[in-house]
Amino acid sequence: MSAVGVDVGGTFVKAVRLGSGREVVARTRRPTPEAPSEIIDVVEEVAAELGPGLPLGLGLAGLVDHDAGQLVWAPHLPGTSVDFRTPLAERLGVPVVVDNDANMAALAEHRLGAGQGSDHMLMITLGTGIGMGAILGGQIYRGRGHAGEVGHITIDTNGDACACGRKGCWETKVSGTRFGNDARSILGPDARAEDLVQAALEGNEEAREAINDAGEWLAVGLETLVLVFDPDVIVIGGAAAGAGDLLLDPVRRRLSETEGAGHRPLAKVVPSVLGPEAGAVGAAVAALEEAR
Repeated sequence: MSAVGVDVGGTFVKAVRLGSGREVVARTRRPTPEAPSEIIDVVEEVAAELGPGLPLGLGLAGLVDHDAGQLVWAPHLPGTSVDFRTPLAERLGVPVVVDNDANMAALAEHRLGAGQGSDHMLMITLGTGIGMGAILGGQIYRGRGHAGEVGHITIDTNGDACACGRKGCWETKVSGTRFGNDARSILGPDARAEDLVQAALEGNEEAREAINDAGEWLAVGLETLVLVFDPDVIVIGGAAAGAGDLLLDPVRRRLSETEGAGHRPLAKVVPSVLGPEAGAVGAAVAALEEAR
């Protein structure tokens, strides 16, 4: 069976269709609109384009009520208590599954990517902000519905203002937004996060220092999560993950020194296999597994 998955981020709406073997057979991308009704319109449009009549999975960057199919609130998306499932199911005439985008990305990596075979996996998505999807005992962990908003853990009480309205959140230190800001500062006004990563890999010392600093902050946050969840695998996704060991080595060093590290297996820290499409792929997997 096939399904369509759509990932609505703060910058882009990305969509894929999975074939019967769970391979991506079609894809598209649109800029994220500025109004909830327009986002619903775009999701309807890409779903109808890629797979009319197929189950739809939708990942949203924010607090999502999975059971109700609603976006409760998001720092990088417009609207509060927005019902996505009902209008999309009515317009498209298909089952619709709605969840947090990082949960969808985690599901994709666990079922099809870097986390295959893992019992307890954390997926950290470095997009416009930071998201986390947790797979515990092989299943998505949602807490009371909103677990995983780790990007807004206060990590520096004297830090910069965050989009959520507070200061010093983890995502101000390491995220696609932080990498984009560094890229423009180091490489010029039109540079993007991907350009910073490429420059670092090519030996640009300022770019390398920026990514290493972000890696150190990534390590600080991940150490806390390891102590709480004790995962066997941590998957890092987003454009910044393309920096590979330059970003992840500071994490591995810190985790090797974490309390009790010498007496238990270390969590593997690996980049995403599915890359920027992980959220959309996971949304399609969710549609296949949950849609009725």
